[in-house]
Amino acid sequence: MLIDWDRAKINEPTIATIGVFDGVHKGHQAILSFLLERSFTLGLPGVVVTFDPHPSEVIKKEKIEFLLDLKDRLDLIDQFPHQYNILINFDEKFSEKTAENFIAEMKENINVREIVIGYNFQFGKGRRGNVKFLQEIAEKYKFKVSIVPPVEYEGSPISSSRIREELKKGNITPATEMLGRYFYLKGRVIRGKGLGKEIGFPTANISIPKRIIIPKLGVYASIGRVDEEKLIGVTNIGYAPSLKGEGITVETHFLDFNKDIYDKLIKIELVEYIRPEIKFSSLEQLVNQINLDIKFARDIVKKKISG
Repeated sequence: MLIDWDRAKINEPTIATIGVFDGVHKGHQAILSFLLERSFTLGLPGVVVTFDPHPSEVIKKEKIEFLLDLKDRLDLIDQFPHQYNILINFDEKFSEKTAENFIAEMKENINVREIVIGYNFQFGKGRRGNVKFLQEIAEKYKFKVSIVPPVEYEGSPISSSRIREELKKGNITPATEMLGRYFYLKGRVIRGKGLGKEIGFPTANISIPKRIIIPKLGVYASIGRVDEEKLIGVTNIGYAPSLKGEGITVETHFLDFNKDIYDKLIKIELVEYIRPEIKFSSLEQLVNQINLDIKFARDIVKKKISG
């Protein structure tokens, strides 16, 4: 159940967690799993409180490149069963709330009895709300604080910013390991110039999702999800220089597939980075390279799926 913060009124005692949860990566999954466990143990409904836009977009005027759109973020959060999702429209007015004001509202709006947070969570005006602050005011507001330790990958805590950095470098394996799933781009298939089809490799072009991170430009082995089908693909993210592309495009050639999928919503999961974009001096060279890319993509995706 999705509730707007301004309309939230839950009278029964609850256990809640707070965060943006961009990516719903393994660190977030640990928090959501602990919330589920405590909710079951205490017999209290679980509440996930999240924000949109990202607080940094409002406070610092930063452009955040998200790992997921809001709908997919909420869908992944819902894979950890709890009773309520509460969405806060994080605007200038909300950014002025002090940490204590926010906790007082949590008591008033959702009757929170336990707050589950990550070890480094910060909130409230000036980011003055943290683990220490919550522990100091827990008695006053009659709630318990449960702190979830970091989940590490190769000796360092997993974070959304760390995953973004790996994607920008084309390092798909560590990004996948930290997410606990493949990073994907999702969009409706739009009509391109048909140049891929002219050289024997028709592609599905998707509109680039707004606010979603675009990883390192280049060619990727990918898995396409079209309706209920799972397809092996070669995805080019970039300018398609050999075909005189204009602007960044995301286009995928699906292997052993020939159906009209225009206007369908599809998902492209990135499995491995193959190579950077190259401007070839002839179509023959381009075709030869695409055939090599297809062989690599087929081998690597089949290996990943079977492994």
